[in-house]
Amino acid sequence: MELGCRVDEVEPHYVLGGVSKKKKKVKGKKGKTYKKGSHRSSVLGLAWNTVVRNALASASADKTVKVWDLSAGKCLVTLQHHDDKVQSVAWRSPEVLLSGSFDRTIAMTDMKDSGQCCHKWPVEADVESLVCDPHNEHSFVVSLENGMVQAFDIRTASSNSNPGQPIFTLHAHEKAVSSISFAPSTPNFLATGSTDKMVKLWDLSNNQPSCVSSLNPKLGAIFSVSFSIDNPFLLACGGSKGKLKVWNTLSEPAVANKFGKGRQNAPALRNDPPTE
Repeated sequence: MELGCRVDEVEPHYVLGGVSKKKKKVKGKKGKTYKKGSHRSSVLGLAWNTVVRNALASASADKTVKVWDLSAGKCLVTLQHHDDKVQSVAWRSPEVLLSGSFDRTIAMTDMKDSGQCCHKWPVEADVESLVCDPHNEHSFVVSLENGMVQAFDIRTASSNSNPGQPIFTLHAHEKAVSSISFAPSTPNFLATGSTDKMVKLWDLSNNQPSCVSSLNPKLGAIFSVSFSIDNPFLLACGGSKGKLKVWNTLSEPAVANKFGKGRQNAPALRNDPPTE
């Protein structure tokens, strides 16, 4: 199902960091002057703190993670726990922040302890996406550039017997797994999107992942997948062809059989042409 719409341009309520209008000369050339607390390169990931509502975390190609205070419009702290660009961030709890990097590590930061890195998990390849399991307070899932998906338990950070070992490792796609999304109200239901042009649905029950369904939505390389908050079986997919599709996953017999018992089907969606 394709959707098209026009969004009127609006002015931003906040601009956090960025380049100052004033420029300085560096060895005869005009150089950029950054506002205090700014990232120095592309911002690659964002994460809202759902409890501390004025806190926003950002991940950047400048190898740092920043936590911003939206009420004051300024950077509270800059975290330097990685050796390469940081692709993704996620709040595990109001005080614990996870970050995934192209240095092939996941860092866990305790914001109560002055932003100290309290543990690092090594992974097999560059991190593409990182999400916390909304149905399990201890686990998170990371997708990688080599097509793998790994899950970890944060309790292993304090374990001497099994430090850093993944709960499971899944060869999900043939190319980079660029995006992952948990169904917000359906435990063990995960979607993955890849540059191999495929979107796949997984059952993670008992930490033994199995593919429930897959789809080539004809969007080119898949860069983003996201389950709807309001309808837990609607999955939005975006890709390199510049189009968006919404997949009613409950229409798949295997999904309905595994996850949809006692659930009503998703409402029909209109397929209106884009508005000029």
